[in-house]
Amino acid sequence: MEQEFVSYSWHMRWDSLFDDLEAQLAEQGRAQLRDEIAENTRIERATAELSGSLSRFHGCELSVKLAGRTEIRARLGPCAEDYFCLETDLSQWVIRYQAVESIALPAATRPAAASSTQGRAIRFSAVIRGMLRDRSRCQIYGIHGLPIAEGTLGQAAKDFLVISTHQRDEYVRSSEPSAQLMIPLGSIGWIVATALN
Repeated sequence: MEQEFVSYSWHMRWDSLFDDLEAQLAEQGRAQLRDEIAENTRIERATAELSGSLSRFHGCELSVKLAGRTEIRARLGPCAEDYFCLETDLSQWVIRYQAVESIALPAATRPAAASSTQGRAIRFSAVIRGMLRDRSRCQIYGIHGLPIAEGTLGQAAKDFLVISTHQRDEYVRSSEPSAQLMIPLGSIGWIVATALN
């Protein structure tokens, strides 16, 4: 009877010992997982790029401060590596990051997962060619926020554009010659396109 009690007692000790060891291992595993998650989060935050981070707010209304004390409040459209797009019902902006001073993110909106196909591979010059096809009236601003030209795009090349200049309420007529400006794409901070009524 005594031998059975000793055996039972040792059995209980072994169970207790192994339960403790398993609990310690489980806690170490959880701690290691927490450390790995924290490290991965630090790496992800350290290597994040503006375009990818901003694209998570696609469709949200943002306030953007640009060079020259210009402020825009509009919905975020596609984001690429060197520019992003904003839009309202009346206008569209194509903005180079180099002209941005700050972007106020919406506090109440939970950002969506960043999309890898949201325009990252579309070059700035390709967007301008799209605007050229639309025949939109455009205002072009330099990287320091000063206006460069206003009118209708006439050509969009690899590293420059040509714009036929005219006032906002005028249109280019093929029968009337208008002044044209050649503008290097590198000097452009942003372009505002206004739809024709």
